[in-house]
Amino acid sequence: AVVSTQSTGDRLWEMRNRTTDLIGNVYDLERGEWSDPMSGIGAGIDSYFEYLLKSYVMFGNENDLHRFNTYYSAIERHMKRPREGGDPFYYANVHMDTGEVQNHWIDSLSAAFVGVQVLHGDLETAIHHHALFYGLWLKYDALPERFNWERRMCEYSLYPLRPEFAEATYLLYQATKHPFYQYVGETIYTSLERFNRAKCGYATLNSVLSKKQEDRMESFFLSETCKYLYLLFDTDHPLNRREDFIFTTEGHLLRVDRFARERMNVLNKDVRTANISHLFTCETFPRTRQQTAPFSDEFWSQVATMINLSV
Repeated sequence: AVVSTQSTGDRLWEMRNRTTDLIGNVYDLERGEWSDPMSGIGAGIDSYFEYLLKSYVMFGNENDLHRFNTYYSAIERHMKRPREGGDPFYYANVHMDTGEVQNHWIDSLSAAFVGVQVLHGDLETAIHHHALFYGLWLKYDALPERFNWERRMCEYSLYPLRPEFAEATYLLYQATKHPFYQYVGETIYTSLERFNRAKCGYATLNSVLSKKQEDRMESFFLSETCKYLYLLFDTDHPLNRREDFIFTTEGHLLRVDRFARERMNVLNKDVRTANISHLFTCETFPRTRQQTAPFSDEFWSQVATMINLSV
């Protein structure tokens, strides 16, 4: 299975655009060509980048790390779009051959890339990227499947209890120990209790606007969303005190052996002591100021303007 997966990865690497270093979203195996040349960090492609980095962590394959770094640089170069007149940014969906914007939406699955950025050690970028999704959560008490960043409005309003934002919040807390992320987790939990709680379980929202519930609860809500929220608040949980495992993209645990961990030195940017202005703990951070964020008020105001959020 590992050899087969590696062969697939080799083929995808060969099929990238050699000028932009981007890959598309859908590859037609029968015709041997890209049927959807849209490149992004969200649905259909998100786990690929995650597994390249985690494969290196697990197996120490230098090719996987090289490929991830190449893709990451390409993503930063071609997809990252700063808001005009401000610092907040988003990652646009672009054409793999040209880097030209293909549409004007970001999807909820792209929140998972924040966790990839944490693992990669690009913590400052992860913190500011996460702020965009936090703003969207405050706007809708959920994450819509798609948000149109040009029109600053929801484009596809379904919310199926996805775990990516909760996962990113948990991983940022683990990396920074900043209580702001526990406050974000509390905000997520409060919204779930208010709008998703049903007679038996938690329901998908047919629309984040109307808050109408569907008679459906995806399995990933229990296996991932609830798991990450639980671990976010149970700071003394044994898993939170170990560093010899990683989560799969579906929230399963994989143990990292000693030999693979020795190869992690290439990634070692010491994210626990990265350049953050505040590294508080819940015990020392005053309760009255626990909502203070690890970014400036000016930055947050710009995020709010970017997504048309009233603050």
